[in-house]
Amino acid sequence: MISKPINQGGMVMSSRALTFAAMVAVPCLFMMPAISANAELQPKHAKHSMRDAVLWTAYPRLKIMMGGENRAQREVTLLPKNIAPNSIDAYSSNIKSPDAHRQLPYDLVTAKLGKSATGGFYWLSAREDQADKVTVASTVYYMSERGSKNPTVMFMQQKNALEIIPQPFPREHSRYRASEDWKFLVRFNSQPLVQQKVNMVTQNGSKIELLSDAQGIVTVHMPDDFKAMDEQRQDGGHNHGRRTSEFVLATEYADAGKTYLTGFNNSYGPDAFDQRSLVAGLGFMLLGMMGAAPLLRNRKVAKKAAETGKKEL
Repeated sequence: MISKPINQGGMVMSSRALTFAAMVAVPCLFMMPAISANAELQPKHAKHSMRDAVLWTAYPRLKIMMGGENRAQREVTLLPKNIAPNSIDAYSSNIKSPDAHRQLPYDLVTAKLGKSATGGFYWLSAREDQADKVTVASTVYYMSERGSKNPTVMFMQQKNALEIIPQPFPREHSRYRASEDWKFLVRFNSQPLVQQKVNMVTQNGSKIELLSDAQGIVTVHMPDDFKAMDEQRQDGGHNHGRRTSEFVLATEYADAGKTYLTGFNNSYGPDAFDQRSLVAGLGFMLLGMMGAAPLLRNRKVAKKAAETGKKEL
């Protein structure tokens, strides 16, 4: 097959190159809705997905739901799971802000994060107090507004007796990914817990048991369990084409006749070198190159015209 060059406004591209770019770029457009951040996007009054209707863990967690038709009307709703909290609190990475720590309005079903004067990272924590047991569910949400601060200091502030703290948490516009190693600190009353058992459960079905080291650190290798979910979909299962999943880390500790149970949950995506991720990345790269080509050509033409003008002078 002979590849004929096509001239478009001075930019020469072969028909074979155009065909290849189209073959890669078009599927990427259909995959874009599957690329999500650390929160599940859904309309305010939408029903929960079938996957969420299945009880995939009995550990306490805080589910983040987002509503609103646009960014200005965005509303962050928190739905406690496997916990009946007495209160739900939010801690801002901007520790000097007037609302660095606030108790959220809670109607015994959901809580609203609401707008804040500053953006950045928020530690969200639901707490249930009983006579002989304290149960806590925590997660992190990133609000992409101005004024974002490094969340490390806020993360390390004690918020509950038993805590699982990311060391560190993925930065803004990033997330946990399969096949990556991430560290978490397990502590009680701000003191690291050595050889403390931590259980990990994922929405995709993985179950992992971990032990903390001498510094109270557990190293989590995010499971690459998306392939199993893809195969399940091919066999007639339902995962609605989502390429994101949830995990929860949980640990239990007893002290002075009281039991403490805490869970930290968040979302994670497929391996960065996953086939579909590579195709998407290649497609976006090609689209970017095609979009930048006319700008580079115009810059060269302008530069050449300027040089010609100087010579004539």
